[in-house]
Amino acid sequence: MKIIQFTLDRKQNKLTLNFDSNLQLSFSFEYLRVFSPVETKAKNGVKIPEVFHKKDVLLTDIEPLGKHGHRLVFDDKHSAIYTDQTFKNLFENYDINWQSYCSSLTTSQNREASISFVEVK
Repeated sequence: MKIIQFTLDRKQNKLTLNFDSNLQLSFSFEYLRVFSPVETKAKNGVKIPEVFHKKDVLLTDIEPLGKHGHRLVFDDKHSAIYTDQTFKNLFENYDINWQSYCSSLTTSQNREASISFVEVK
């Protein structure tokens, strides 16, 4: 199965993938950013990302990389390569991934966007 179309819904911050087998998968930008292939870290066999404050993250670009997959670029300057299999795994494991992630959140390390302070001179 190969991805034949990406659809970005910027109002709902969702990415929908259409495969040549008529399979359709949808993901929030936040979920894709939090579970980026380069952000996950194994703890007792379960991969729990240590990424916080991404509730309002935006997906800004999708770059095709041929047989290697697609590079997703987010507005926080993060990018990662997602293969077709990565997308399928993220979809199949959504419930356990999201529950594990939400359980790892704290008062200071949460989903809400953080405020950046810039010193004015």
